[in-house]
Amino acid sequence: MMDVSTRQLRYWEQKGYITSIRDDKSRSRVFNMENLNKVSLIKYYLDKGFTLTAANETSSEKIAKMRYLRRFMMNAFQDVETIDGQSVVNLGYFNEEKTSILYASVDENDEIKYRVVDIKKKDK
Repeated sequence: MMDVSTRQLRYWEQKGYITSIRDDKSRSRVFNMENLNKVSLIKYYLDKGFTLTAANETSSEKIAKMRYLRRFMMNAFQDVETIDGQSVVNLGYFNEEKTSILYASVDENDEIKYRVVDIKKKDK
């Protein structure tokens, strides 16, 4: 798996860096998506020259950030819309009064652009 030996996986599991679920039928390890990501990240950081401890810590920090980003996107993302012929991401209300919406888009140079649109202007 991801160029990680079963011996390495067992060791990382013994150290508490990853966890698996035992499949009673095949007696093999089954990993959930978060642990698959962690294995991939640990391997990536090891290949970059990190120690195993540092690779684990850095991977845990990265996964915590990914968890937060997922939570943010689940709450902020409203829809992908078209304004003036351009696809934009609706990130919800911009202010507490709920009179304007924050949109984000990616231009042809892959730069992120933001714009705030009054709801009254949007409806016209």
